[in-house]
Amino acid sequence: MPEDKKKRLSSDNDSQLFREFIGEVNILSNTERHFYDDTSKPKPIKKSFPPLKADHEYIVDHTNDITSEQYVFFAHSSVQAKTIKKLKRGAITINETIDLHGLDKQQAQHYIRECIREQLELQQRYLLLIHGKGTRSLNQSPVLKKLCVNLLKNDSAVLAFASAQPKDGGTGALYVLLRQKR
Repeated sequence: MPEDKKKRLSSDNDSQLFREFIGEVNILSNTERHFYDDTSKPKPIKKSFPPLKADHEYIVDHTNDITSEQYVFFAHSSVQAKTIKKLKRGAITINETIDLHGLDKQQAQHYIRECIREQLELQQRYLLLIHGKGTRSLNQSPVLKKLCVNLLKNDSAVLAFASAQPKDGGTGALYVLLRQKR
């Protein structure tokens, strides 16, 4: 039978059936209520971060799992979706091409930073950064690709980057979007 709005059973038969089902009820003698508000709140643990590395050191990031055939993408939240789409499709005019083949990590890092500074001065925004796939590296691990991803993610001048289209080097190259110099 339906109940009324005050949640009372609608008939005596329902009430009797409920009481039979529940059985005998014992009233608790202790009516104290426990409030847990007086417990102290946990104190936050202060995290310590390693100091920023100098300009000549390799920045360690979680890019150890990047493979040579893996597509890479990063975009700052301020970049418009239309611009990101153009970058991913390679529908941009490349202002400068940087080829890192034959360089070690330190040389490549220095070369990338210098090229980015130079392009900012020239008001050039789009770069093609060729790092290679790293298939001839130790353990076939893409050393320069990982370096490029780390450097570009941590560089305030870089707004976005994406793996290039096959015609421009595929996963062995990156399209890079730089911010405008103010």
